[in-house]
Amino acid sequence: MPPNLRRYLPFILIGVLVITVVPSLFKKHSGKTTNTRVTQTLDALHVIDRAQQKRFAAGDGYTRHLADLVVKGNGLALDLALPIVVQLDAAANGKSYVVQIESDVLSLVRSRRDGKLVADTCAVLSGRGVKCPAPAAK
Repeated sequence: MPPNLRRYLPFILIGVLVITVVPSLFKKHSGKTTNTRVTQTLDALHVIDRAQQKRFAAGDGYTRHLADLVVKGNGLALDLALPIVVQLDAAANGKSYVVQIESDVLSLVRSRRDGKLVADTCAVLSGRGVKCPAPAAK
């Protein structure tokens, strides 16, 4: 190898590295992941709400334990395996409950008292083009 080429070899290697690595660092992430996370967060809220309504209609009252709501086939266990935080609380008499579900894109809160929807709020935490869904019917 000629001495002049040996002198520039580190610069050539750095240039090749910059050309191959830097574009991947600045590559925009697709919105598909964000949309999936929104869907999964909403799905977890709906599954918990349906399970709570079912318990209340059966006369058991709302539960404050998330484990009581995870049943085979309702899909909640799959939703909870994702990076989603769920906080669930119910009144001591079981006549009202509140649930907060938060992912990296959405924060959702829903509350019911005596079978009626009391609160249904949504806040977008991050993600371009992410919109809160329309509130549930009271």
